[in-house]
This record gives sequence, C-alpha cells and structure tokens, in this order.
Amino acid sequence: MTTHSGSAIVDETLGTFVRGHHILSDGVRLDDDYFSLTRNIDGRDVGFIAHSVDSDAVRGMLPRLHHVFDQLQPFHRQAVEAVVYEFSEDPPSTEELDDALRDLALDAVVVFPDNEVVLDLADTCGSHFMDGYWPAVRFNGDDNVVKVTVES
Repeated sequence: MTTHSGSAIVDETLGTFVRGHHILSDGVRLDDDYFSLTRNIDGRDVGFIAHSVDSDAVRGMLPRLHHVFDQLQPFHRQAVEAVVYEFSEDPPSTEELDDALRDLALDAVVVFPDNEVVLDLADTCGSHFMDGYWPAVRFNGDDNVVKVTVES
C-alpha cells in the first residue's frame, strides 16, 4: 500500500520517498524534480529515485523499483559488465570482471515513467574513472542494457 503525505510517498517495501529541495545562498528554494529515498545496501547508502514530480506517476513506477530492488545483484553485475565491455579494447578476463564488480559499487537506481532504469555506479577505488565522473548504465523496460555513459 502506498500513501501520500504532502511531499512524501510511503511504500511498505522500500520506505518513504520524499521530494527534496535546496535553498540557495540568496534564499531561493529549488525543489527536486523527483522523489527519492536512501537505503543501506551491503553497508553502502544507495539512492532510489523515481524521476517525476507527479505522485501518481511515482506510484506507477513503484512496481518497477520493486523489481529492480528484488533483483539488485543481477542488475549491478549486468551494469558493471556493460561498463567493462564498453571501455575495454579486448574481451575482459573473469578476474577483470570480478575486480570491476568489487570496485564499481552501486550508487543510485533511477526509474523513469517509461520503465527505463539507470544505475549509477561509484568508482570506489578511484582507478577507473577520473574524480567527479561515474559510469551510468541505462536499462530498457525488458531489463536489457541500452546505453552506457559517463556522467559528471
């Protein structure tokens, strides 16, 4: 059951999604264009983001978020493998894939109204991506990788 409380959407499985905001130095308030929550996964804080300001649309994205949450390890592995293959000149070894899986930790899961999902990964050792950059992997509604990018 999902309930609304002002700018919060409570999901019994994942928790409370809120629409955050930032106050600029001049006092202007900027509201986020998404609802989000943070969960501790294997000792790391991971953001779960429903990319919409429409609470009904966010409720409609919750089944997709549940699916990804329930399958988080396979999604993470698939995302890391996609990144390694995208940026390798030669097919990577099993050891290279395992190292990347350890080094590229899940940082955020973003779901969109069209059921596409983006996994943002954090380079925990700092040896794969320049500081301030991270890989992002987009999945379509059928859980297939459709794009690998580097974000900043």
